Amino acid sequence: MYDEIFRQVREFITEKLNPDFIIVFASYAKRTTHSESDIDVAFYREDKVFSSYELFMFAQRLADIIGMEVDLVDLKEASTVFAVQIFSTGEVIYSKNENLRMELHMRTYSMYARLNEERQPIIDKIMETGSVYGE
Repeated sequence: MYDEIFRQVREFITEKLNPDFIIVFASYAKRTTHSESDIDVAFYREDKVFSSYELFMFAQRLADIIGMEVDLVDLKEASTVFAVQIFSTGEVIYSKNENLRMELHMRTYSMYARLNEERQPIIDKIMETGSVYGE
């Protein structure tokens, strides 16, 4: 079941979006789906940015093909925290540029580590005062 869905996703996205890589994440990557599950798919294309409307339309077309809702995420537009979740829990189903994928993976983790360092004083203050709002 998963292999066939991943094949259809891979074929559609590589044909329509020409990505550098594709990652399936969340329930399909964990193999914890149920009858109402959607499929969460992230992709990266170094040389193009897609509009929200384009992504929505591609997701709808793919949903029609595979018979379930599709959440399609352009990794260029994902927050650092979201991208780390995708990289850490996702399954790569396509990669035409493995060096680029690994570089982006490492850069994302580096940005996440820096984010954690920058917000540590805020977290320490919350722990010290017991309040988020300084009251």
